[in-house]
This record gives sequence, structure tokens and C-alpha cells, in this order.
Amino acid sequence: MTWALGALTAMGAAAIDCYLPSLPAIDQELVTGSITAQHTLSAFFLGLAIGQLFYGPLSDRFGRRRVMFIGVSLYILASLACAFASRIELLLMGRFLQALAAGVGAVIGRAVVRDLYRMDQAAQAQSFIQMVFLITPLLAPTIGGYIMLWFDWRAIFVVLAVFGGLCLLALITQIPETLPVERRQPLNPRAVLHAYGQVLRHRRSMGAILTSAFAFACMFTYFAESALVFTRVYDVAAEDYGLLFALNVIGLMVTNFINIRLVARVGALTMLLIGAIMVWAGAMALVATAATGFGNLWGLVLPLILVVGSLGLVGANAAAAALEPFGKRAGTAASLQGFIQMAIGAAAATIVGFFHDGSALPMALTIAGLASLGLVCRLFLVGLKLPEKPAS
Repeated sequence: MTWALGALTAMGAAAIDCYLPSLPAIDQELVTGSITAQHTLSAFFLGLAIGQLFYGPLSDRFGRRRVMFIGVSLYILASLACAFASRIELLLMGRFLQALAAGVGAVIGRAVVRDLYRMDQAAQAQSFIQMVFLITPLLAPTIGGYIMLWFDWRAIFVVLAVFGGLCLLALITQIPETLPVERRQPLNPRAVLHAYGQVLRHRRSMGAILTSAFAFACMFTYFAESALVFTRVYDVAAEDYGLLFALNVIGLMVTNFINIRLVARVGALTMLLIGAIMVWAGAMALVATAATGFGNLWGLVLPLILVVGSLGLVGANAAAAALEPFGKRAGTAASLQGFIQMAIGAAAATIVGFFHDGSALPMALTIAGLASLGLVCRLFLVGLKLPEKPAS
């Protein structure tokens, strides 16, 4: 089930990372007006954010498996629609629908874990799922590049449709229904808004959500700026940039493994605090090296590995802490967490672009500000007092 949930969670990452090498070819073949291939990426992020608001409440009402089945089926159909798009407008629509569907795995996957486990055990299970998920950003860009070498950009969407089919098979054969009928909640606008309001008013849950959102916004900022900084300021070749990107993924895998081993002993809230401190420490080191030029390229790369890698201690534990008080509305809480994380991350990636000055300093200062906000949320919303060590 861990492998199946990891694959379902990775649908969105696969549709982004595998697709990136195809953007120049799409521009050349389809673009004739003001809409460019880059707009299809923006449409994807918009669809991913919007979709996450709905899957949680739907799964709280109709069950986890049924909603995931519909979402994955839509993902397959939308991928095939993209493969056969004859105009950029049709590809734009297909990417938006693909993104709407892609969010189903991440949202309902967190809800499934909350159905089955309490906080520390849920954090451990989330780390297992993240370990599986991280295989995607490690491999997908390379896979997309070779598909473009051997075939064309349309073949990438056929491969994504096949991946969706494998996810559907895994869902059918490996994931049971975890929400009994007697625990399902009514679906009406008032009930959903009330449930969202409960999450927004819950101090610890919102603290965990915001800690995670600001920390992951550091990674969004890295995605938005690092390619420009590395290639234009430090003359890093495109193929070497991919290797630098992989170092961050390896860092995430290491911290997820550490979390799996330690969270049951020291508690999810403690591990979340450690993760937030590590992100902040990496961000402060990044500002220092960006401002002084100390260490040249590796003076930036090593603090960034610490910032991004430490998210392995933030994501799983924040999700477990955020959903813990909402057993009956775990899907709704997961939806709100996903939406807030995506919205803050997208906003950070957009804002840092306005301050780009040809150096690494705007990226470093933005990451430092976000990391500081995340640490403040962990300390003053989740709480200063560490939880007692759980009983064995």
C-alpha cells in the first residue's frame, strides 16, 4: 500500500518533471499567438491548487477509493487529450484538467494515512510514502529527456497516461477503503465551509500547515530561480544542473529515512521543530554565502541541500500534526493543507522573479524570509513546549 500511495502522490510531480524537456518543441510546433508553452505550466499549477480544495470533502462524503478512482481515470483521459492536442489552446485545457486530477493522490493519500494511524505513526507512514514519491523527481526529468530524444513531445503524455493506468491498477489491487460508511460526512457548502473554518481556527493544525507551507515555499523559490542563477551566474551546463537538482532529492531521501527511524521515539512535533530549525539554519548560511561570495558555486549548493533536504523532516510531520485533530474530516483538512502550501509556494516563486538582479542574493533573502516565517509558526502556533516522549 505504501508503494501504491507513493505512486498516486507522484502523479503531479511526474506530469511536471517529465514534461519540462518538451517545452521548446511544443513552442515550435503549436504556438502561433500570445499563448506559449510556458502558459501550459502555469495552467497546471492553477489546476493543481484548485483541485486540492475539492477532493478532501468529496472523499469525506463518498469514501477514499471511489474519489481516487475518478481522479486517476480523469488523469489518464486528460493525458491522452494532451497527446492528441492540435492547438495550444487545447493543450492548455488538457493540462488544466490533468492537474485537477493529479492532486487526488496527494490529498487523499494523507487522509488514508490519518484513517489508519495516529500522529507519530502517521508521520512515519508519510515518510515511507515520501521515500517512494521522491523517486519521481529523481528520474522523471531524465526519462522525459530520453523520450524527446527517441520520439516527440506527444509521447511524453502517452507515457504519463500509462503511468496513470499503473496507478489505477495499484489503487484497485493494493488500497482498501479506509473510511467506513458510518464515519462519512455530509457534503453541502455550509458543512464544507464549516469544516474549513474548524481547521483555520485550530491553532496547532494551522501552525503545522503554515510551517510546512513556508518551508516548502523555500523549495518553490529554489525551483524558480536556481536554474537562472546557476547557469547564468556560475556558467553551470544544463546537464550538470540536473545533477545538482538530484543532490537535493537525495538529501530529501536521507531525511525521510531518518524520520522513519526516529519519529516513533521522539514524536512528530519534535521532529517538525528540528526540521524547521534546519531549514532556517540552511537559509541563514545561504544568505551569508550569497552576500559574500564565499565558496563560489558550492557555497550556494551546500546550504540549498540543507534547506531542501530538511523538508523531509517537515512535510510528513506537519501533515500528521495538521490532520490529527480531524479524524472525521481528514480529507477536508488535507485539502486545505495542500491548497495553502501550493498557494504560498506559487506566490513565493512569482514574487522572487520581480527582484531578480542577476545575482543569487534575491533568492537567498526570499528563502531566508520564508524559513524564518516557518520557524516562527512552529514555535508560536504549534507551541514552544515539546511533547513528552511517547510510551513504547
